[in-house]
Formats: sequence, structure tokens, C-alpha cells
Amino acid sequence: MKRIVTTFTFLLGVVCLSGCAIGENFTFESEAVIEGYDFTLCGCCGGWMIFLDGQEDDLRRFEVLPEGSGIDLDNMEFPITVRLNWSDSESFCGNGIEVEAIELVELTD
Repeated sequence: MKRIVTTFTFLLGVVCLSGCAIGENFTFESEAVIEGYDFTLCGCCGGWMIFLDGQEDDLRRFEVLPEGSGIDLDNMEFPITVRLNWSDSESFCGNGIEVEAIELVELTD
């Protein structure tokens, strides 16, 4: 009986851990265009400017990318297209977002 419980626990752990990794089956909720950094000096300005899901009339902003994203915004030519998961943030007077996961979209000519 102990052997069955141990085997079951091991298999359950393998299944759970395999579902946690970002891999081929990972999906992003949104596609967006990052326009660059906003150097305007005002209370609701600053941060990286981003348009989510083609909504060019709804400029949002964020401060940082998730650790390990592999994207160096300081050395990019803008605009860039990305896929991301995000959530609303109260920063930037309610126009901010928190980037939870992101990947650069490779554009083909």
C-alpha cells in the first residue's frame, strides 16, 4: 500500500510541475505595441508607453518588465510588437499596467 501511495504522489508531482513551466503550450492573452519611453514631466506621465490589442486610442503605461524576460527596452528601436499577460495597476493615474509575462514578436518581411 505504501508503494502505491508513493508512486501516486510522485506521478501527481510530475503532472503538477510540468504544468507550471512556460513552454510551447503557453498562451498570451494580449498582443501590444510598445512605443517607447515617455519623458514628459507630469504626475501621470513617464514609464513605457504601450497600446494593448490594437487600441490606439487607449495609451497605457508600465514601469518594468518581469525578471528574466530577456527584453532590453533601453537598447530597442521602437515601436516593437510583443505578446503579454498583464493586469491593471493604479500607477500612472490609473492608466498603468503590471506586465506578468512577455515575449517579443519576431516580425517577418
